[in-house]
Amino acid sequence: MIDLSSSTVLAEGKTKIIYSNPADPSTVYMLFKDDITAGDGVKHDILEGKAALDWQMNRDVFDLLDRAGIPTHYISSPEERVSLVRKLDVKINLEVVSRCVAAGSIVKWGKIAEGTRLDPPLTQFHYKDDPLHDPMLDDAYIAYITESKGATEYVEMRRINEAVLLLLERAFAAAGVQLLDLKLEYGIVAGKVVVIDEISGGSLRLWPYRTENPDLSKPNILDELDPGGKLDKDIYRTGDSLDSVLRGFKAIVDITASFKDLPLDKLTS
Repeated sequence: MIDLSSSTVLAEGKTKIIYSNPADPSTVYMLFKDDITAGDGVKHDILEGKAALDWQMNRDVFDLLDRAGIPTHYISSPEERVSLVRKLDVKINLEVVSRCVAAGSIVKWGKIAEGTRLDPPLTQFHYKDDPLHDPMLDDAYIAYITESKGATEYVEMRRINEAVLLLLERAFAAAGVQLLDLKLEYGIVAGKVVVIDEISGGSLRLWPYRTENPDLSKPNILDELDPGGKLDKDIYRTGDSLDSVLRGFKAIVDITASFKDLPLDKLTS
C-alpha cells in the first residue's frame, strides 16, 4: 500500500491532490477525491464513491491511449484512487475541447442545432480560469501565432485531441453509446506535448443510442440518440440526484472496463 504521509502536497484541485514521489522525483502521485463540482466550481458536493469510479475510468482510458501510441503523462494505477504519472516540465493552462456531435454550450452560443454531426471534428482552445469562465481563444489568432511565432504546440494539441476523440468514439460505440465531445488538458514532458490530468465522467459527454443499429450517416443524428439516458457529468449539472450521478458514472466504468479487450486495429482503422 502506498504511504503518502511522507510525500509533499504539490497541488490540490477540485477533484485531485498531487503528491510528490520521494522514490522518484521525475514522477508524482494523483489522488482522486470524492468532490464533484459544476458551474466553474460554484456548485459543489461530496459524492462518496466517485473517486474510485473516476480512478477506474481514468485507468481504463489512459491504458487504451497508451496502447494506441498517444503521448500521455500516465504510467500506472498502483492502487485504488491513486495514479502514478510523469512530472511535468510545463503545464499548459488550456482546456482543449473537441466535438463530433453538437451538444451543450455550442448549441447556444454557436447557433448549431443539437445533434449536428461535426465532420471533421470541431476543436477549440479555452483559457483555464474559473472566475473568467474559461474564455475561448480566437481561431484566427491561434493560426497567426502558430505561423508567425512557431507555436506548434497548438497544432500538436489539436492533432492529439481529435485522435483521442475518434478513438474513444469508436470504443464507446462498441457498447452502444455515442461520444459527443471531450475536454482534455496538456503539458510538456521531455520536450513533448502530452495529455495530462484525468479523463473521467466530467471530461466528456456520452448519450446511448436509441436502437441497436443507429443510422449515424445523417447530417443530424439527434433522433438516433437518447439524451435522457446520458451517463456523464451533465446529470449533475442539470440537478439530478447524486445517486443518479453515481449510477451514470458506474455505467461508464462498466463500459471502459471492456476497453482492454477491444482490438486496436478496429479502433484506429
